[in-house]
Amino acid sequence: MSSNPPDTAPVAPHGGKPDTVPLAKVAARPLTIRYLGFECTSEGRSYRLRVDAGLETPRVYTVAIPNEAFATRRARFQDAPELCFERLQRELEANAELPVGARLVITTDDLDRYRDSQSRRSSDRKPRAPQTPR
Repeated sequence: MSSNPPDTAPVAPHGGKPDTVPLAKVAARPLTIRYLGFECTSEGRSYRLRVDAGLETPRVYTVAIPNEAFATRRARFQDAPELCFERLQRELEANAELPVGARLVITTDDLDRYRDSQSRRSSDRKPRAPQTPR
């Protein structure tokens, strides 16, 4: 039985053919969230997002936006995927072990947070230079 540390393996002496080589440290892959699409339901729209985290099996989550959010113009269709992405990202930061298949629902707090973040982003942008007529 060998007494090598767990992260290395024995190497043949004097440059001979090594029996094994040091094991590479596995670096953690960053979390990747991918938009898979949406489905219209009687309650609103359900957005599917897939989370890839390193060597784990991808996990799929659903984030729903109620019809009322669109009808009252608190949510825009073109912003919905990003809104859902941000909500799922916050949930995963708070609970990395969020159960696979969990269904999240966008709340008025989520809508307010998103609106506030967008207004901050737009005020941070530099104004465009005026275009010259051609």
